[in-house]
Amino acid sequence: MNFNLALFLLILISCYQNCTPYNSQKKLSAVNSFYILNKPIDSPKIIKEKIKYFSKNKDYQNAINTSKKLLEYANKTADSSTINNAYWRQAFYFKKMNHLDSAYFYFDKSYKINIRLKDSIKAGDRLLDMANIQKSIGDYNGSIETAIDGLKYIENTENFFSIIGLYQTISVCQKELGNSKEALRWINKAINLLNNYNEVSKNTKFIIQNTKANILASQNHYAASHNILKKIANQTENINQTEYSRVISNMGYYMWLNDKNNKKSEDLLLNSFQIRKELNTISGLISSTIHLTEYYFETDKKEALKYAELAVKYSKKQKNSVALLEALDLLLPLKNYFNRDVSDEAILYSTTKNKLEKTKQAVRSIYVATKYDNDTLENKNLSLQTEVAKQQKENAIIFSIVLFLLIAIASTVYYKNQQKKKEQLETAYKTELRLSKKLHDELGNDIFYLMTQVQKDEINTDSSKKSMVLESLDTIYQRVRDISKEYTAIATDKNYGKEFIALLNSYSSNKTKIITKEIAVDFWNDVKPNAKIEVYRIIQELLVNMKKHSQASLIVITCTRKDKKITIKYVDNGIGFNKNEISLGNGLKNVENRIKAIKGNIILDSKLNKGLTATLIFTI
Repeated sequence: MNFNLALFLLILISCYQNCTPYNSQKKLSAVNSFYILNKPIDSPKIIKEKIKYFSKNKDYQNAINTSKKLLEYANKTADSSTINNAYWRQAFYFKKMNHLDSAYFYFDKSYKINIRLKDSIKAGDRLLDMANIQKSIGDYNGSIETAIDGLKYIENTENFFSIIGLYQTISVCQKELGNSKEALRWINKAINLLNNYNEVSKNTKFIIQNTKANILASQNHYAASHNILKKIANQTENINQTEYSRVISNMGYYMWLNDKNNKKSEDLLLNSFQIRKELNTISGLISSTIHLTEYYFETDKKEALKYAELAVKYSKKQKNSVALLEALDLLLPLKNYFNRDVSDEAILYSTTKNKLEKTKQAVRSIYVATKYDNDTLENKNLSLQTEVAKQQKENAIIFSIVLFLLIAIASTVYYKNQQKKKEQLETAYKTELRLSKKLHDELGNDIFYLMTQVQKDEINTDSSKKSMVLESLDTIYQRVRDISKEYTAIATDKNYGKEFIALLNSYSSNKTKIITKEIAVDFWNDVKPNAKIEVYRIIQELLVNMKKHSQASLIVITCTRKDKKITIKYVDNGIGFNKNEISLGNGLKNVENRIKAIKGNIILDSKLNKGLTATLIFTI
């Protein structure tokens, strides 16, 4: 009764204000808002009105809370369609708040409902949403797998918009993984579909064309890339400012990559940045500031530092972990260059990377469980459909096939075991010879000298002498352990990637932080065993050198691959050395010899108190 009275009074006030010159749309909106928010929740329609109100006002937390009420209502009435809608709404608003693991969880819930309802169109749409989240957190392999699963539901339907979205997602992920040919194949599939589908908006077409331009630039086809971007930029009547700023930013960036002396690049990059500042598009500002940081990195480090700090600021504001790590990769060496403290940034890098990895793991585990359930159900259905009375005829064939496979498998296993034993014996023999020589040549004299000292002062050994002896023994022990580690056999099979990461982790400590980006699962697939061993030993040599001499507190190691070329970059913030005044020690000479053995190159860049940068490049 009190509610009805209050509502009646508000309507009277509203009518009065409508008849006076002081009426305003804002006051009427306030009355409408009061009316919506104070409606009793007695139907899904009213709940959806409230959700829409909160969404319009960007109050996403209340939109999520009200969506949960919609779910409670739908569960009571066992309304599967509304349950699905409630899950989708929660996912949508969690994504708006950049809570990506929660968004993924509820998109997956919605996907499961659509599978049960046999709604393949919406199932494919949800998998597109999930694949895009995986792409945004850098889980490119997972995103490709999810997107391909989505295509299984909708590729032969008329849901062209979602099909194009899945093609584009796969294309971007392939590009980020360095598979530019595959990336181009998928984006061309999207473009071919666009040409046959006129209902797609101009902006969608521009996004797809922009993606193709990015892929062509990654293949160093800058002229072809520039032609596409220029064609988009010239469509002034159709293109909005957001898309225009994206296009000219990419155009300026690729012009600069193609020709570092191109003066137009700076104007385009700065123009794009200014437009994005006026529009306040955070994702665009992140892209612009990273491009500008790279542009000024070599020529104007002060300007580069300014934009790198802005890139970090915008990435933190958007809670974009992938962009934040990319921005920090640029900021850390710049701050080191100006001798500024980087401890806060190093901690931020580590925590961001750990958080991102946890999000990836959470997301992967969600869909793996769902996929397992779906596959299990599908297999059960197939089994029920194929139970026919053919067993007697097929038994003999099956038995013969199984027997043949068993013999083939046994022979293969026996052969591989023999080969493995042979390789292990050869490795052990070579290691024993090298280790024996090392121990004899390098440690024999030290041990003999130490024994002489102990025997000479056996009776009158004071505490300081004892301390010296203990320290010497400890030093010898450390050297023996290092020799052991140096000559341990290295796995060059599918476990090489894990062993490589384990090597990096083994040199990390409280005093020394080692940071590396995620390396794709198939990164080392085509690399020859001898090259893997030499790369392992080179990085080990650099880390040993760092531990002995450099006093570094932060090391960053990145591995990138483009077509058949692999680049490994090692950067530390240690004391460095002056290349003109100091000849290379045995460690760095060994590094040069090893990289030459696999027909590669190494570029060493160091200055006193400026750290060391070592760039390894070789072709597989």
